[in-house]
Amino acid sequence: QQRVIRQALASARLSAADVDVVEAHGTGTTLGDPIEAQALLATYGQERSSGGPLWLGSVKSNIGHTQAAAGVAGVIKMVMAMREGVLPKTLHVDRPSTKVDWDAGQVRLLTEEQPWLRTDRPRRAGISSFGISGTNAHTIIEEAPAEDPAEAEPDAPAVVWPLSARSAAALPVQAERLHAFLADRPELHPAAVARALGTRRTAFDHRAAVTGTDRDRLLAGLRALADGAPAPTAVTGRARSGTRTAFLFTGQGAQRLGMGLELRAHYPVFADAFDAIDARLGLDLAGVLAGDDADAVHRTRYAQTALFAFEVALFRLLESFGVRPDVLAGHSVGELAAAHVAGVLDLDDACALVAARGRLMQALPEGGAMVAVQATEEQVRPLLDDRVGLAAVNGPSSVVLSGEEEAVLAVAEGFAKTKRLAVSHAFHSPLMDGMLDEFQSVARELTYHQPRVPLVSSLTGRPVDGERLCDPGYWVRHVRETARFADAVAALTASGVGRFVEVGPDAVLTGLVRECPDTDGAVLVALGRRHGSEPVTLMSGLARLHTDGLAPDWAALFPGTARADLPTYAFRHERYWLNADVALTAGPTAGPALSAPAAGPVDAEPLGQRLAGAPPAEQEALLTEVIRAQTAAILGHPGPEAVEPDAVFLEIGMDSVSAAELRGALGAALGSTLPAGAVFDHRTPAALAAALRAHLAGGAPGPAGAGDLESVGGLVRRAAADGRMDRAIDLLRTVADILPGFSSLAEHGAVADPVRLATGAAAPRLICLPSPMALGGAHQYARFARHFHGRRDVVVPAVPGFGPGEALPRTVDAVVEVVVEGIRRACADERPYVLVGYSSGGQFAHAAAEIMEKAGQPAAGVVLLDTYLPGDDGKDDLWRQMFDGMLDRESSLGGFGTARLAAMSRYSELIQHCLPGALTAPVLFVRPTESFATGADDWRASWPAEHEPVDVPGTHFTILEDRAEATAEAVESWLTATGN
Repeated sequence: QQRVIRQALASARLSAADVDVVEAHGTGTTLGDPIEAQALLATYGQERSSGGPLWLGSVKSNIGHTQAAAGVAGVIKMVMAMREGVLPKTLHVDRPSTKVDWDAGQVRLLTEEQPWLRTDRPRRAGISSFGISGTNAHTIIEEAPAEDPAEAEPDAPAVVWPLSARSAAALPVQAERLHAFLADRPELHPAAVARALGTRRTAFDHRAAVTGTDRDRLLAGLRALADGAPAPTAVTGRARSGTRTAFLFTGQGAQRLGMGLELRAHYPVFADAFDAIDARLGLDLAGVLAGDDADAVHRTRYAQTALFAFEVALFRLLESFGVRPDVLAGHSVGELAAAHVAGVLDLDDACALVAARGRLMQALPEGGAMVAVQATEEQVRPLLDDRVGLAAVNGPSSVVLSGEEEAVLAVAEGFAKTKRLAVSHAFHSPLMDGMLDEFQSVARELTYHQPRVPLVSSLTGRPVDGERLCDPGYWVRHVRETARFADAVAALTASGVGRFVEVGPDAVLTGLVRECPDTDGAVLVALGRRHGSEPVTLMSGLARLHTDGLAPDWAALFPGTARADLPTYAFRHERYWLNADVALTAGPTAGPALSAPAAGPVDAEPLGQRLAGAPPAEQEALLTEVIRAQTAAILGHPGPEAVEPDAVFLEIGMDSVSAAELRGALGAALGSTLPAGAVFDHRTPAALAAALRAHLAGGAPGPAGAGDLESVGGLVRRAAADGRMDRAIDLLRTVADILPGFSSLAEHGAVADPVRLATGAAAPRLICLPSPMALGGAHQYARFARHFHGRRDVVVPAVPGFGPGEALPRTVDAVVEVVVEGIRRACADERPYVLVGYSSGGQFAHAAAEIMEKAGQPAAGVVLLDTYLPGDDGKDDLWRQMFDGMLDRESSLGGFGTARLAAMSRYSELIQHCLPGALTAPVLFVRPTESFATGADDWRASWPAEHEPVDVPGTHFTILEDRAEATAEAVESWLTATGN
């Protein structure tokens, strides 16, 4: 003990007199205490001169023996003693031990508390912890240096307080707890509170936010959240992973006096960007916008340049806050702002182009007319001529006519609902022809670059490539031809955009998007409004984005150094103690309603009666509650409230075994056999409830009838049992050819959100592709992912074609394009990632890695889990036994439906053409040590390209089943060894 104390003092470069107090190990025995006291007397008790004695105490007198926590308990006690400036007394000490020679040094017991005042040196304490085996530890802690006075917290014109919780029901409790805490602490700066909430609290999926300009408004928003009352300053939502974000840049017509002035005054990033553009244009836009000439801002020369300056400055501000888009689009002149921030034009060239556009349009003779008409494009198209043009298609029944005044008004008279627009010129019409040549001359002098952010064109209504954007003729056509905004929205939606953020001075495009098809579930956020405070509108928009899963960098949004200590999470407490009057021999506790899988139609009859007598909405709500209760029972939750209606089954812990239990329990409760794959084909309780309602009403969860689904599977199973697999393959190939197909991402449409099986902060995250066979799906990685819970993300993007009604890929490129989009959505935050592929899924993981590497977003590595490449002759029996192994596991999915079997057939053909190419990322090839096949000598998979091999216990199937933990450990070891 003396040696370890002297080593600690030497390591700290301190003398015994530099330490004020020692927190002793304090065994409380007649053997241990004298030994420890003598060691302290021999070390700390010597050479203390006039510095006073060493004070000695032990926390064991307060809390007893704490086993492995003995040392840390002493550290906590000494930190608290420093904080309070008091050395607490040691309890139960009447007099010092007579077995210690206390006169041998200057050591005194803390029989009474002593003040611990600051002196000309830091206060220090030694803490001892001695193990029974002879392991001795001693540490010395020192008080932190006095903090410099903090700079004043910068005031923010508006503040967002973000909150989150594990469930929707817990959100009001978090708001109540925070409100009660802050109401009593007016000294806490609102911006410091916002920063602490954003940076020092975990962001769970269920989210809320309140916005306000002062403390009172923010507290009122919290009160409304806590009470469940609606409030304009409070928003709630659930974070969506994988949803793409589009920034939409507003076109001419949204400009107004004063736009941007508040943002320019309060946010230096906005001011710098706006002023840089204003200086290049030489139009004194700041002066025009701050003036009182309402007509000036609507003159085309000023309107277009001012919109460009405002929108670019707002984008730069959002960028500084860490809010970035996945894709861009703009309406008319708004597309110039989009092109600049995407990198197509640098600032000088972009300013030159937008200035020429506005100046040349302004120079045209005034006149003409533009009229918004409630009509379809097909209705107005026959009425167009060289005097009347179609300026814009803004929605399914919203178009704008433009051209010579008399002709345009005459056409518009034929429609019931019209509105003439207040414009000086007839844009996007034949009246623009006079400026096109000169504008083309300007466009040809500029330098164009490939876009760094994808764009969807409002000229074509489709994604636009760099070659077209770099063509000066594109920007000339852009002036004259129709703005196809509705088509652009459709293309954005098809690419997976579910979040539309309008970057402009008013909510113009937001309203147009709302009228477009397939946007019902989208989140629409306008960051500018004609009326109200600009900072408040901006913060309100950021609050809404936070609740949907796109959070800003809170430290950048609210910079400062002030610290705000806030209450911890308001955990939901449940009592598990038995009441005194409960008999200890009571029978089995009642589980959730209908939780017994063995219940038959008799037990289900009351449920059936309730469903029969209820309207569709009530039927769906009742089924949702039954599914939640059954799911909670199977997963071990205390009640259905633990399972949210929109919780993804796989993300809350369900695997193929528990899914089969759920399918059986629901079937028993409903007195009906559920269709094959019902649980995994419908990802949430709400989605499954909607499918079951249709099934019970005589429909089916999928577009095809249940009888058809089962008959195809039955024929395949019969052929396999009879040894006629060639006939089964022919049948499935025919079915796959009948089903709809796709050849590109655009033709496929929206990509489903990836499934998150584990969450953790470690990099890289794992993006896992399942086997593209009948057993495939995110559920294959459920057990594998458990190893990574709390450590790293495990995310599974969708492999297209396996759900009822899903189109089948026609080519390898079509599959890879969809898979790559899923990977991008899973990696929206640009953290490093490793691709994992199981069985044939490894081929597509490798192909996707090749594409991502060429696109400048390379994977940190690729993991192949027993991936067999096609082309090995003489292995027909091996493939037959592999198919038999899949059939043995069919019950885990409730049967193979037509969709899964047809998809397997199609992918079996595609993998013949998906062979590995060049890749620089390291590859780990994982192989099982046991064969799934009997009588096969050459059963092991091999990989022709450079890789690191590793063997794991199990077979081709069990490495992700009961041997999944060993597989996960092998992957984790490789990640560590390669520096990932």
